[in-house]
Amino acid sequence: MTAPWTPMRWPAAWTDSSALDLIKGSAIDYLLIEKGDQFESVRTQAQQAGLRIGVPDEAPSGVTLVKGQWPGVRMAGRASAGPTGDPWVDSNGWQIQLAGALHPQTAVWVTATPPQNFRASAGAYLIGVADSGAYGGRWVISLDNQLAAGLAARRPDALEIWKRTVAAASFFAQRKAWAGYSAAAVVGVISDFAGDNEAFSRELLNLLARAGQHYRILPKDKAPDLEGLRAVIYADAQQPEANLRKQILGFVEAGGALIASPSWGAAPGAAAKPDDEGPLFVARSLGKGRIALAKTPARDPYQWANDSVVMVSHRYDMVRFWNGGATGSFYATSADRKHGVAHLLFYANRGPDAASVRIAGHWKAVKAWTPDGPVETIETEYHQDAIEVHLPQVPQYVALELE
Repeated sequence: MTAPWTPMRWPAAWTDSSALDLIKGSAIDYLLIEKGDQFESVRTQAQQAGLRIGVPDEAPSGVTLVKGQWPGVRMAGRASAGPTGDPWVDSNGWQIQLAGALHPQTAVWVTATPPQNFRASAGAYLIGVADSGAYGGRWVISLDNQLAAGLAARRPDALEIWKRTVAAASFFAQRKAWAGYSAAAVVGVISDFAGDNEAFSRELLNLLARAGQHYRILPKDKAPDLEGLRAVIYADAQQPEANLRKQILGFVEAGGALIASPSWGAAPGAAAKPDDEGPLFVARSLGKGRIALAKTPARDPYQWANDSVVMVSHRYDMVRFWNGGATGSFYATSADRKHGVAHLLFYANRGPDAASVRIAGHWKAVKAWTPDGPVETIETEYHQDAIEVHLPQVPQYVALELE
């Protein structure tokens, strides 16, 4: 569902209603204000200005609230050879996609406050807004104490950060149609995402995103849409019911791949070549496709994320970066497949000086946008099955609008 409002958590230090001037003319139209008499004049004047008022950490009707984390690069304390290696990127995109799949009739808001010892910058707040907006959600804009104090004092450096932040919020508010696009994907993840399966299935989504794998979330209680996918991960520890099993096996026979745990049960088909097996999975061939069954009930989402990327092959990557640094992306298309948007997120302290990106699909035209306006000096190369875009220096978020 398209996000109906642009929310902001009102800073506790802003007891003077004159601070409402800071949001005048912006996309911010829903204020979450702490209870207390000290905010009475703020609430009164905000309502008179046509703003909606709520309480922090309480979702209004029609909104699913997700407790997120501050998006950005998180350096680990030791070397790693996992889905991304170090540094890892923290993003709330997978949570927004999951909430949207489980609660399709609601909008999704993400609560994530700046961490301790946070150093405010326009780029950091741009990522805060874009990491949610790119996936069709809305970040509940939450200011660190230093920035809130600087804005109350109308300091120029704070006002510049604020200007860029509200520009980013307005960018997504003006493009609500993008939130109705469907995620482009090569992998489908089937689960009930609850109970005994909650921890594994949700961490799997997180790690797949870190690996750059574009996936479609398929709740088990609904008929799964497998069109266009190259692989399915059945993430639950219980056997699938008969109709779901039949549909998945039909997908495999037509050329798809299945990754599942031993609880899937006996798999039809022939044993695959020894070279097709890995240390954790037994491979079988079925029709034009193949099945990979884990050898033990123990499930490691870290390993499953890695193996799914290998099984599908990077040749089918939906989005591929060069010189991007710590990147993330969300790629979606309209129902008629005539329009698309690739959201590009650069999670470092600044955007790249020059980066290239390849977007899979038969596209004939592309426009690049940032919240500051169009990117005029892009170079494009059109291939049979993809478009390649060469970007100049850009900020931490770019949208490629495709036709």
